[in-house]
Amino acid sequence: MAPGGGWDEAVAKNLQAGFYNHSFCPIGPEGPAFCIWEVREGITAEEFQEFIDGPNGVNFGLGAWMNICKEINLELAGNPPYARKF
Repeated sequence: MAPGGGWDEAVAKNLQAGFYNHSFCPIGPEGPAFCIWEVREGITAEEFQEFIDGPNGVNFGLGAWMNICKEINLELAGNPPYARKF
């Protein structure tokens, strides 16, 4: 996300809550988009889904996106693609 426009505050709030968006990768103007999020240890998949669909997630609580969350097994992928935040 680019600096400014309220994003800095949103990123700080998400970090404090245990979530960090490393990348947003839209495939085309009509979608889909793939994102890489990091979640602090101890946060469940259900808690992440609630966050991503909630008022502080990508939908801003509006239900504008259909979010399908999948965990990346780093044992299969090797090293994380991004420097860890947590």
